[in-house]
Formats: sequence, C-alpha cells, structure tokens
Amino acid sequence: MTTETIELKKLQADEGMVLTDGETYSSVGGEVYLGVLDSADRWYEITEAEYNEIMAEKEKEAEKGADAE
Repeated sequence: MTTETIELKKLQADEGMVLTDGETYSSVGGEVYLGVLDSADRWYEITEAEYNEIMAEKEKEAEKGADAE
C-alpha cells in the first residue's frame, strides 16, 4: 500500500457572483475544486444577472434544437 499527500485548490466565488471557465458554472457564491490539469487562470467571476442571461440563452438554443428534431 502507498500513501500520498495531494494538494487540492479551491476557488470560492464572491457573494452574488458565479465562477465560470466559459463552459462550466458554479452556483451563486459557489466553489470550484480544480483538477490536476486545471488552472485558476482559466476561471473568472460573472454576476448572477450575467449567469441568468447565459442560462436563458442556452435554454432558448436547446428549445430550438428540440423543435428541429
């Protein structure tokens, strides 16, 4: 058996903010644990209002795709 110590990096969004890398989103005020090949430089904060706009747009796109089938 082997034992290793690992370092885990956690990013915490400020209150009212959402963390994103452009593809993945945390909850409002949420946190993200970085994977071994991930970098904090890839992540940034957006406001809750910006997040809601992005999600509404994604929902519209999904509905259009479903209608096309």
